[in-house]
Amino acid sequence: MSGARALAVSCRPKQWIKNGLVFVPLISSASLASAGAARHSAMAAAAFTLLASAVYLLNDITDRDYDRAHPTKKMRPIAAGALSVRSAAFASMGFAGAAFWLAAVLGGKVLLVLGLYALSNVGYSLGLRKEPVLDVLLVSAGFVMRPVAGAYAIPVRVSAWLFVVSLLLSLSLALLKRRAELVGLEDQAVSHRPALGGYSVRFLDQLISIVTGAGIMSYALYTFQSEHSEALVATLPLFLYGVFRYLYLVYERAAGASPEEIFLKDRALQIDAALYLAAVVAILMSKY
Repeated sequence: MSGARALAVSCRPKQWIKNGLVFVPLISSASLASAGAARHSAMAAAAFTLLASAVYLLNDITDRDYDRAHPTKKMRPIAAGALSVRSAAFASMGFAGAAFWLAAVLGGKVLLVLGLYALSNVGYSLGLRKEPVLDVLLVSAGFVMRPVAGAYAIPVRVSAWLFVVSLLLSLSLALLKRRAELVGLEDQAVSHRPALGGYSVRFLDQLISIVTGAGIMSYALYTFQSEHSEALVATLPLFLYGVFRYLYLVYERAAGASPEEIFLKDRALQIDAALYLAAVVAILMSKY
């Protein structure tokens, strides 16, 4: 594997899909027709993509010994020796610098959110990931910071319910990932991720039920109280199908621990997401 390819793989391009959350305020505020707003949203998404790549490289540097004990992560370039720690560190710093430059162009609030994202991820990489519950809260916080930055980049005021939904559903994804790791890795789970030693399948199932249920209720309340269109309640069946389909894949199909892999491999989820997005855009734009 060439150095450039090893670097590209380490940046986790499949996980960049998460940065699409930056566009949530653009869509929910019906600002798609604004070229300036769309450009600023794209810049914010690029900043998160660059910073996320920097974080992934940092994680792979600090996790390289743990990754070597994992059945699939041992093939990551840094763990496998295809990308040197020195090269990865320089690339990480370069990506982070470019990300903060873009954020600064968008304004102080976006820069602040990006800084908080960086600090939370550095803390996660340096030891907080070993603390049960705190580890998944930090992961979900990273999801929520994306739409927050997207809102500041435009800028628009977004319903607090939307951020609550983002927090709860991202927390559900993080808990489902921990459950899949705990079940799939069995005796090697703790050696791969120390925080797993503080979890049990029963405890995780309880948390998943609570958080996912709360996320569904929050989304339902958001659709009823949306400042743009009460017609968003019509998207509830598509939203429910997506949540239930994901739970089905994890619990009944043992789909794995990676949310982006599950989404990219499941055609039903992809179709549902496309229909949901089209419905939301059509409903919101019809009001303007």
